[in-house]
Amino acid sequence: MISIIICSVNQQLLNKLTVNIAETIGVAYEIIAINNKGSNDGICKVYNKGGESAVFPILCFIHEDILFETRNWGGIIIEHLKDSSIGLLGIAGGDTKGLVPSSWSSSFISNEINVIQHNHIGNDIAEHIVITENNNYQTKKKAATLDGVFLCTRKEIFKQCKFDENNLKGFHGYDIDFSLQVFSTHDVVVVFDILLHHFSEGKPDKTWVDSALIVSKKWRKQLPVSIHSLSPADFNFYHWKSLQMFLEKLFRLNYSYYKIIFFYIRYSFTRYFTVRRFLSMGKYVIGSMYERSYKNKQATTASYEVNKAGYTH
Repeated sequence: MISIIICSVNQQLLNKLTVNIAETIGVAYEIIAINNKGSNDGICKVYNKGGESAVFPILCFIHEDILFETRNWGGIIIEHLKDSSIGLLGIAGGDTKGLVPSSWSSSFISNEINVIQHNHIGNDIAEHIVITENNNYQTKKKAATLDGVFLCTRKEIFKQCKFDENNLKGFHGYDIDFSLQVFSTHDVVVVFDILLHHFSEGKPDKTWVDSALIVSKKWRKQLPVSIHSLSPADFNFYHWKSLQMFLEKLFRLNYSYYKIIFFYIRYSFTRYFTVRRFLSMGKYVIGSMYERSYKNKQATTASYEVNKAGYTH
């Protein structure tokens, strides 16, 4: 009933997951694990290859660094996807996607998340994270974009919405792009009756930024989108909030001041431009640049003093 597609680079993790799936899925299934170690194809290309060879009508694209806690999760997926209005489901998603490059978690009101997240800080720490807005014991909530750790859809949806291997050749952005494709015709949902363990944390880097830029450029005519009926003023607020979050990422990743100013201007002069917000964001950018320059100067001075002390002794 379910074809499970995995882009694999770690045989040990895959072995554990294979055993776990056999013990928990509860329905007929196949595992299509494509060994990507060495070939390093983009995840879109791997997922498309796996999806095209799948024999069952339901497809689950999952990371190999997870383990399922819920028993008979396969049957639960089948029941959810009997609803023809649902095109894609996952275990974490955000309610809004704007023009500015962002992750799935850049929400307007609330993210929808249900996962046991393991954080590798010292000893492994597992935390059951449940984040939702006014769930009222529902088994699912609508989202605009999903986290790619766990994506399930029907085969006919996949045939209409392939992963974009032409534009996204790495390992980021595929989940947002695929979600937006499905969102244009069907509901995208986060489910709360399937629980899994996730054993790694997302670490946005410059390759993530590159992919986020590609997704935003591709969907610029359709964005923003939201599950909420937002007013123009709401979208305006969300746009500038998202821009600040994006610029913060650029500062953390030590992008050059030239690049930061370029993106500040590029995503300021949109239909959401106002002089007040532009100047306010400019004040933030200049202040952050000054702060980074000051810290760099302090670090350079401290290093010089240490070296000088070591030389004189």
